[in-house]
Amino acid sequence: MHTRFTELVGIRYPIVQGGLSHLSYAELAAAVSNAG
Repeated sequence: MHTRFTELVGIRYPIVQGGLSHLSYAELAAAVSNAG
């Protein structure tokens, strides 16, 4: 999938996950961080 965002950050798929304390749990943030 090509979008301006994927080209800007150099990724193939526009899947970005961050730690959002009011929307998710610490376990999710840790898993995302550990995955890279």
